[in-house]
Amino acid sequence: MAEYNKLDTRAFENFISEKSTIISTYNKICEDYNSIVSTLLIDWKGHGAEAFESDAQKVKANLTGVQDILKTICDILSDCLDVFNECDTSLGAGNREAYKPK
Repeated sequence: MAEYNKLDTRAFENFISEKSTIISTYNKICEDYNSIVSTLLIDWKGHGAEAFESDAQKVKANLTGVQDILKTICDILSDCLDVFNECDTSLGAGNREAYKPK
């Protein structure tokens, strides 16, 4: 008798279903960060403020990089889920054949 194969895609589906929540949380972090930096720089003047602003811009650039990474992860997981669903369909057909009486 052939071996039964199982492919569980729930972890992918769960992560993908949280995509909008992840993006919303990320956007809120960026908004809060921008607000904090702006508030600090309103009355802060001098070399310390200039250094802080320069560093804050670097952090903001890194936050943008994180956004790109999150998008890439979500896109790749969606692609993987599509491939796994194709494999699952194929395995299902194979499993049905494996248990047919001869």
